[in-house]
Amino acid sequence: MTRAATEHGKAPAAEGGGRLFGARYLSFVSAMGLSSLGDAAWYVTLAWTLTRTTSPGTAGAVLALAALPRLITLLGGGAVADSAGPRRVMVLTDLARAAVMMVAAVVVAVTGPDLVVLVAAAGMLALCSAFFVPASGAFRARLLPQEHLVRGNALYLSGLRGGQALGGPVGGGLMLLGGVPLVALVNAATFGLAAFAVRKARGLGGSREEAEAARRDAEKSEEPEESGTSRTAGERAGSARPFLQQIAEGLRTVASRPHLRSLLLVVGLIELGASGPVNVGVVLVAEAAGSAVDGAGLLLTFFTIGAAAGFLLTLVWPARRHAGRVVLLGSLTQAGCLAGLAATSSLYWALLPYCLMGLVSGVGGIVLVSLVQRWSPEATRGRVMSVQALLIFGATPLGNLLIGALVQGFGIPVALLTHAALAACAALTVLTVRTLREARLD
Repeated sequence: MTRAATEHGKAPAAEGGGRLFGARYLSFVSAMGLSSLGDAAWYVTLAWTLTRTTSPGTAGAVLALAALPRLITLLGGGAVADSAGPRRVMVLTDLARAAVMMVAAVVVAVTGPDLVVLVAAAGMLALCSAFFVPASGAFRARLLPQEHLVRGNALYLSGLRGGQALGGPVGGGLMLLGGVPLVALVNAATFGLAAFAVRKARGLGGSREEAEAARRDAEKSEEPEESGTSRTAGERAGSARPFLQQIAEGLRTVASRPHLRSLLLVVGLIELGASGPVNVGVVLVAEAAGSAVDGAGLLLTFFTIGAAAGFLLTLVWPARRHAGRVVLLGSLTQAGCLAGLAATSSLYWALLPYCLMGLVSGVGGIVLVSLVQRWSPEATRGRVMSVQALLIFGATPLGNLLIGALVQGFGIPVALLTHAALAACAALTVLTVRTLREARLD
């Protein structure tokens, strides 16, 4: 193994690389997609119920607040994934989410769709996802042979996006059949199936790395706990310090590795550059074109079509030897699309840029997450994945605030050009950092 490969956390190709699309991996991806479908159905139901029982503004504020536990605890979730093992964390969080949904179903069936119950359930789900997301990223890096990491991530994300796309109609149908309790019970069942699939996914890649990691996880779970002793407040405080040190160790991993630090900077710039235009921006662009709600939906549909095409393209043609060039091209394309949107006031001329942005976000997102997985040391991979997740999830509220302030102060063209500049900065970072420019995933 070369020195560069060692520095970037690259391991030798795993054995059994041809088993990527075996029945176990397909079952794993299918279960994750089904869980995503149930979760999307729940959130559509939640948004609909909140809108009917409160005002739209209150509903939006409640949903935003319910997502805060995930942002606050993401870094801790990565530390737990590294210390307890990502498989165990995924199984336990899915079981916890199933329990939350079952309790919510019973309470809502008895008391009706109470606002406090719905918000508490949404907050608990968000809290659990703070542990699940980094564990998932670390777990897939163990499962997949090195040469199939890109395709495996593409298949996994395709399953998630497919589930999310179907979740809305399914949620509406379940609401008609049995109301909020039925949606919650179905979501609980999908989380249970996901936990079972993760538990059965042991050794999918056939790699020595996964087998060794699984052995260490099993040893951790078999360590006896001390009994007959009570811990003082000082002892509890002492146990908290190492946990905070674990979080700090993950941050030091990023800070001490220039290539990883630059990569995450690119992730943050790309996400911040796209989140505002894709969320609030679709409404603003459609209103400027005189199309309002229908136009916003059309723009978002074209973005989704582009993203789906990006996932499929990556499955057929995974960017391995030219991973860095793909990220560079995607950043430049995003910048060009946003600049083009700033120069047009026609809804139909805006469809192509949104479709292209979806395409490059699909391809580029898979390449970026694969590079983060590859370049992260196994011992701190969950914590590095939590930093990436924090950048991605945090970009949405920040992006919405940014584009709103820019539009109000300077107008839509300036706002879009500013976001184009963020994407251009990401491209410039890739271009000037040789490790990123020449990054490979083969």
